[in-house]
Amino acid sequence: MMKNWNDYLLKSKMFIVFSAVSLFIVMLTCIIFYYKNVNDIKNQTLALSDTISRQFSRTFELYIQDMEKLSVSIIGDPIIQESLIDHYGIPDSVTQNQIELTINNRLFTHLQPRPQLQSIYIFTTDDIAYFVSKAGGPKISFNLQSESWYQNRLDMPGVKFLLLPVTAENTGGDREAQVISFVRNISRIPYLDVLGYMKININVNVIKDMLVNSDSNDVERNMRAFIITDEGSVVYDDRNELTGSNDTGIDLSIFQGNHESNEVVWNGVSYIYTTSKSSYTKWNTLILIPNEFLLSKQKHSSYILFLVGLLAMGLIAFVSYMLSYQMTLPLRNLMKKMTRVEQGDLSQRMEVAGNNEIGRLSRIYNNMLDSITRLISEVYTSKLAEKNAQLSALQAQINPHFLYNTLNIMKSISRVRGIEEVAEMAESLAELFKYSMTNLHHPIPLRDEMEHISNYMNIQQHRFGNRYEFYMDVPEALLQASVLKLTVQPLIENAIVHGLSKVKSGGRINIAVKRLGSELIIEVSDNGCGIEEERIHMLRRRLERVQAVDAYDEEGQGIGLSNIAQRIKLFHGVKYGVELISSPGRGTTVRLTFPYERFVKVKGEAD
Repeated sequence: MMKNWNDYLLKSKMFIVFSAVSLFIVMLTCIIFYYKNVNDIKNQTLALSDTISRQFSRTFELYIQDMEKLSVSIIGDPIIQESLIDHYGIPDSVTQNQIELTINNRLFTHLQPRPQLQSIYIFTTDDIAYFVSKAGGPKISFNLQSESWYQNRLDMPGVKFLLLPVTAENTGGDREAQVISFVRNISRIPYLDVLGYMKININVNVIKDMLVNSDSNDVERNMRAFIITDEGSVVYDDRNELTGSNDTGIDLSIFQGNHESNEVVWNGVSYIYTTSKSSYTKWNTLILIPNEFLLSKQKHSSYILFLVGLLAMGLIAFVSYMLSYQMTLPLRNLMKKMTRVEQGDLSQRMEVAGNNEIGRLSRIYNNMLDSITRLISEVYTSKLAEKNAQLSALQAQINPHFLYNTLNIMKSISRVRGIEEVAEMAESLAELFKYSMTNLHHPIPLRDEMEHISNYMNIQQHRFGNRYEFYMDVPEALLQASVLKLTVQPLIENAIVHGLSKVKSGGRINIAVKRLGSELIIEVSDNGCGIEEERIHMLRRRLERVQAVDAYDEEGQGIGLSNIAQRIKLFHGVKYGVELISSPGRGTTVRLTFPYERFVKVKGEAD
């Protein structure tokens, strides 16, 4: 009974865990996909709407530019120019009728081949109007003073033309048409004095042809397109409900600033919108898409995800149950074996059957026990050998203090016997050894590092004689600056070993210390052979790293630049460190950068 109950618990746990994890992943995936899909639908809709608004605005711009070119050709027509000049010079009524006929004929040649134009007017400054129109009806009188645009006429500097929002065109016939007016000055060529004003009325239906809606595109079927002035006059409404209206109910602030897309509520309905303002016409193109359209798209996606999620959950539940059932028996057997092993019986082995996961697990289990048995024996033997090696190493190890004391004895004996150079070298070496033994990771005053360098150079000059000269430029005020131990002396060693190794005479090593603001700069330079370009690039890359490096460089020639750089970076921060300046044949300069701080001895720290 207990066995069956344990088997049931194992299967139930596996089933619950597999199902829960898998269902969580499925649900999380569906949720992420849903929100991503919702965002993608909104972004795609906004992108398409933005493209439509910009294309629509640009197409209308191009059309108005064509109207400007047409106006230029009309006002530059020599016959019209001559007729207007004659108009002001000849008061005879018969001649005036002839002028009217001539101007109207010229205007008709421009009006007739353009079906989108409704009429063309020319107003003279003495309140006479010449016009041609596609509307039927007799000619009527026109009063220039009654034109709404006349008070803001185009004799202002920098204004080429005016675009007037929608008005009703009525030339005395039985029809009216909604038109957009294009108005500009007529100047006498080449004197540029104003002869009159021209107004071209454009039928708003021409704008409808610019916006071609595709029935196969859901966005274009559901959108609403407008052209609106900054003052709120509707130049165009694709449903022709608000064209010519001055009160749309739309918040005009959406045309201000840089908000090219967002959400707006209009007539109690929420829309997303995109706008495009023409720098040429100064009018705004507005595309409205109801949020309800986006919600319908989102609902469609959610239904699909819901069905897929249910199907996936059912399949996962079935697979989880079958998997837990198939794995229960061999796992239970393995658990028994492992319990015996836990109690110390390493002879337990699994019977390997098949090459599936359970079979491979059984094989790995058997190999593991074999390895454990073998390792127990090997580790026991190696531990004994390691103990013996440690004892031997401890017996052979020389105490550093013993060496330091021995050097002091050598110094004393040399001085007693009058061998001053040996005594001096022994004393310098003893000080070097003493300096290097303690507090490697603690800050020290710059004075101590300079004394250490002096001891080192004392030995080197006894060794090399006059092959090179050593100079130090260290202001007294900076000797109490805080530095890390053994960061400057290794640079002197590198200069001797690498930079001046082939120099027989005339070598020079300089140490210069200065303070720049909050930084302490230490430069060690030599006039040696320099460093090849390829190697200096490799060294600079190594100096940029922050991770720990070996204490010695790759060639085993003392404490390396990398180690010094990493010690400075790890202690003071990555803005400090080592900079390398060198070129073949021109020597080498190594610059250390520390934060400038006066050394303060920590209580209890050894000297």
